[in-house]
Amino acid sequence: MFGTISLVSLTLFGLLHALRRRQEHFLITIEGIHLKVKRGQPPQALVCHCRQLMQDARTLKGTVRGLKKGNGVVLSCSRSIPASYRQDIQLFWQQQS
Repeated sequence: MFGTISLVSLTLFGLLHALRRRQEHFLITIEGIHLKVKRGQPPQALVCHCRQLMQDARTLKGTVRGLKKGNGVVLSCSRSIPASYRQDIQLFWQQQS
């Protein structure tokens, strides 16, 4: 019984993960003073803005994802990035769009 539940849970998790990755347009990871573009090609202006924030606060850690929605791309920042920085990134993105 436990094995069946574990197998179903693992399968559902895998499907959800695959669906989310399909929606991803790009993925940026931030850790301390390191910024990496893991997937896709984010706009260079966004990468530069994230680098600037990273230099201002050397303790940032998290991800910034660009998710396909309709004909556009919506940003999603991880909760490990402080709210003020998430808001700054979102405002920058809205101004660029």
